[in-house]
Amino acid sequence: MSIEFKNIKMYFGDKDLFAVDHFLIPTGSRVGVVGDNGSGKTTLFSLIKGTMEPNEGHIICDDQVASIDQLIDADTTDSGGEQTKKRIQEALKGASGILLADEPTNHLDTKGIDFLEKKLKRYSGTLLVISHNRSFLNKVVNKILAVEKGTLKLYEGNYDAYLEQKKIEETEHQRAYDNYQQEKHRLIQATGVVKEKSRQTRKAPRRMGNSEARLHKMGDQRAKKNLDDRAKIMETRLEKLEKVEKPREKKQLIIPFTATQKLHAVYLLSADHYSLKVGSKELLVDASFQLLTGSKTALLGANGTGKTTLLKQILNRDAEISFAKGVKIGYFSQSFETLDEEKTIFDTVRESSLHDDQAVRDLLAHMQFRGETIFKEIGVLSGGERSKVAISKLLLSDYNILLLDEPTNHLDISSIQVLEEALTAYQGTILYVSHDQTFIEHTATDKWLITEKLIQTEQDKNRLNEQEEQRKQQQMLLENRKTALLSQMIGTGGDEKLAIEKEFQEVLQTLKKLAEE
Repeated sequence: MSIEFKNIKMYFGDKDLFAVDHFLIPTGSRVGVVGDNGSGKTTLFSLIKGTMEPNEGHIICDDQVASIDQLIDADTTDSGGEQTKKRIQEALKGASGILLADEPTNHLDTKGIDFLEKKLKRYSGTLLVISHNRSFLNKVVNKILAVEKGTLKLYEGNYDAYLEQKKIEETEHQRAYDNYQQEKHRLIQATGVVKEKSRQTRKAPRRMGNSEARLHKMGDQRAKKNLDDRAKIMETRLEKLEKVEKPREKKQLIIPFTATQKLHAVYLLSADHYSLKVGSKELLVDASFQLLTGSKTALLGANGTGKTTLLKQILNRDAEISFAKGVKIGYFSQSFETLDEEKTIFDTVRESSLHDDQAVRDLLAHMQFRGETIFKEIGVLSGGERSKVAISKLLLSDYNILLLDEPTNHLDISSIQVLEEALTAYQGTILYVSHDQTFIEHTATDKWLITEKLIQTEQDKNRLNEQEEQRKQQQMLLENRKTALLSQMIGTGGDEKLAIEKEFQEVLQTLKKLAEE
């Protein structure tokens, strides 16, 4: 059940994907495969499955390979989540060799992801999983295989452990670069000093006789040669000095505040006793909600509870929802209908931007569109790249509330991280749907949970927790009183005993009611 790579080279045309001399994934490993879109993760899976051959070298697998693919069948009535669950069950049925899972959390809600985690934790074979869900990787894997910079590298531990090791590598890289710069500067200065000494070697004074002048000149020539030789040695050392690339400097992203975002209302939208149906299916019944100005609110709930439908009702300004004066709504969905395929990335974002060209370039650079890539046409971009362009366009437009439906779909982990930073820097209001727990933790200031056809907010949850705590305290006091009454009944009689028994029955009834709540 181990997987061994020997002298592998993989490339398409003039594009090198990765190369590795020797690499072993041990039997029973649970490996999370990470890397930027286009780095070769899915190609790696194809090589292991045997559906693709490497350009050079070979791969040795000790067992049969099963897979959970991310493709969704449009010809079935099953949802993406239901199809994914079926694929998981089929792949795991009797499998105990090597299992490959390509983005298995796509289309799954929180319950579906919990189901997948439990299934994969019980799997006894060798597991490789490509996923952008960092919380999922932390719970399921014990190794991370990074496909980056044209090679494969295995890290021990889950995703958080991988991040810690990457931080150490970055610190060491910075230290190596600083040392390289210091040594380079020292050699350049020292070479300059020696060359200047050689240049200033003087000729013999005029008062010297011919013989003395010849001796002086010979001495100077020897000194000059020694200095020139020293300079050449230093220049050779400088040429052979191992170059260390400068670490990429992370620039803080600032998205300027716009006039349209200066709304004085406490809530941008609100509703009381709000109901929502799709056909005969009730999604919300008598629900209430208020969207706080400037908040980043995550809209949570199982698949089919009405999250996307509610976003569309807000976008269409449902008459049952109250909107603050001046509200302008921007909407992101996976259809990318706002993008013109013949326009460039830069022109697409600039045409609706309230800010200057530099602000557009800064945001696009943050979103990993650097240099000449901003002049690529939309038509040649991947789904993940289109997502980043569409969101960038929204962030710089005159909207003051953004509705985002699953903005992390199609994005690799590094793209999700830059998206987190961009949404945090945005000074307007955001309401978004996501099942990515880490993304939610990093961006959400508030949470709405659709449950039992109602919208539960953080305030509601806190109030319920307080009520539950009060109920538990009341139960404890009543249990103590019940014990005390039982003790009092022993050795008493007459009217006093009847009064104690009456109170005892009242305590029992109250405890029963609390237990039923």
